[in-house]
Amino acid sequence: MVEADTTEGFIEDDQDVFDIESSNLDDSTHAEVIALYADAQDNIRFSKNLQWRAMSGAIILFVLLVLSCRLTDSGTNFVNSVICVSFLVSAGSIYSLAIFQSWQGTEREKIRELVNKLSNLSTLVYGLKSRMEAKVHRFILLAFMIAGILGANYFAVVLVMPLAE
Repeated sequence: MVEADTTEGFIEDDQDVFDIESSNLDDSTHAEVIALYADAQDNIRFSKNLQWRAMSGAIILFVLLVLSCRLTDSGTNFVNSVICVSFLVSAGSIYSLAIFQSWQGTEREKIRELVNKLSNLSTLVYGLKSRMEAKVHRFILLAFMIAGILGANYFAVVLVMPLAE
């Protein structure tokens, strides 16, 4: 009996605390905003996938470059060329990671604008994670991706340098 009274009081209190206000958009505009929101989310996921593929592809290229030097009778010029190519792969991969990161930021700004057009509940839920926290998480992950590429490049150069002598 006591439990039922507590539940009723809790439900009544919840209704008094937060009134959901729907958006002022008409149905077709609301559908358009939802479609734009979904598109931006898909673009963020696609960009993140491309970031991971760029990092993985660079590391695979480093492995292939090292194997090409180790498994063939390569001369000093070939090894030096492989080292130069590995630096170019690193630079290109890191540049790609930065472009994809920038793209994600642009899509997040779109989402931020779109959420403001929806109900106050959407705005409340979207605002649960602070912008600063989200940026810190994204840039920590970017830093680890860059460190992974640079570390793999370093090991590739260390493994092929003795062959140049």
